This record gives sequence, structure tokens and C-alpha cells, in this order.
Amino acid sequence: MGFQDVLKAAQDGDPDAQVAMGYLFFKGDGVVQDRREAARWFGLAADQNNAEAICNLGHMRAHGLGMRADLDKAMELYHRAADLGDARAMFNLGFMYSDVEGIPQDWEKAYYWYSRAADEGNIIALYRMAVMNEEGRGIPVDYPKAISFYTRCFDAEFPKAGYRLGLMYLEGRGVSKDPNKAAKYMIKAADLGSEDAMCELGKMHISGQGMTHSLSNAKKWLVKAANRGSEEAAVLLEKINSGELN
Repeated sequence: MGFQDVLKAAQDGDPDAQVAMGYLFFKGDGVVQDRREAARWFGLAADQNNAEAICNLGHMRAHGLGMRADLDKAMELYHRAADLGDARAMFNLGFMYSDVEGIPQDWEKAYYWYSRAADEGNIIALYRMAVMNEEGRGIPVDYPKAISFYTRCFDAEFPKAGYRLGLMYLEGRGVSKDPNKAAKYMIKAADLGSEDAMCELGKMHISGQGMTHSLSNAKKWLVKAANRGSEEAAVLLEKINSGELN
């Protein structure tokens, strides 16, 4: 559908078209960016209980985009969208309860909403549940559950999960220590783009743990990690180049 067709459908009250118009004005896609106009279109769809539009308004309220920032109002909107089945709103509620300054931190509520989002297929929510189980954030440490969740995430090619699994096998947390298995997880995670895994592979080549001791191979991984913004990798590269590490 062209712009005029979408506009006509939105003006005729089609909530999906109204959401589409909201995105166009929010992003400035083919129109002059206008967050207030985006909010108006999302609001029209929200009036028809469109969960996606309600969640978008929550995001705009939370970040002060096109309207005054109001975390309490954002929470109300996220709850409303979540009650309508919107997985993104469920994840956002989990994040608000776990990470957002200005909202009283509540790990139990965070875990509940991450769980709801994960049940709807949200991989990042499942990953956050894995971290909470591994580190005991608001819940007792449960390594088997953490490993299960990380594995599901990694099966979906979420690289951070592979890095965390690799660390658990490298350090022997919740599993028997197995540097070789750790290396396999790290290599796949690095291939999927994890700079943390790239850096760890460099360190493993330096130590010879799970990988052959090789400064040249270490540098290859550390350069990749540093190019992706890893400060630790950049420091290690300097130490190798200066002869401090050998």
C-alpha cells in the first residue's frame, strides 16, 4: 500500500493503518519526522485497544519522545498492553522493574514479566531470566535452570548466551570445569558477533587454557574484539605489543 492508501485507511479508522502512520511520523520515513503526530496516530489506535500502539505510547512516555516523560504513565500503558498480550510490553515491564532508575527495583516482578515475555518467544527476556538464575538476582541461584535457559537462547543464535555458557564451563560454575567445551561455545559465540567471546578467546590463547598458547592467535581475536569496542581487548593488545605478555 502507498502512503495515500495507508492514510485513507487510517482516517477511516483502521487501527493497523493508524499504527503504520504512527511509525512513519515517529521515524520520519517519507514524511517530516514529528513525534507528536506519531503519538496522535498511536493514540487513535490505542483508543481501539491496539496493544502495539499502547506499548509504543508507553515507550514514548518512558523516554519523553513527543510528549512529557512520565514513568508512572509509561508503566500504566505497558501494563495495559501486556494485559492485551503484547510481548514487547511484558519485556519492557520486566526491564522497568529491574533496571530503570525512578521505578522501585523489584526483582520478583521483573522475573515474572520476563517469564511472561519469554513464554511469548522473547529471547532477550529468556536470556535475562538465565542471568538472574545464574547470579541469584532476586531469586536463589539455580545453575541448571540458567544453563537450560542459556542453551535455549544459544540454540536461537543469541551470542551473549553462548559467551555465558562458555564462562560457566571455563570456570566450573554449575558444571564440571571443561575448558575445551568452553572454547567451543566461545568460538560459536564469537562467530555470531560476541565481542566478549572474542576477547575471552584471546585470553584463552594467552593462558593456553582450552586453546593452544599462541600470541599471534590471541592477537587475531583481540583485534576483532577491540574493533567492536572491547576496552579489555585493547588493553591486552597493548600489553602483547609492548612485550608485557608473552
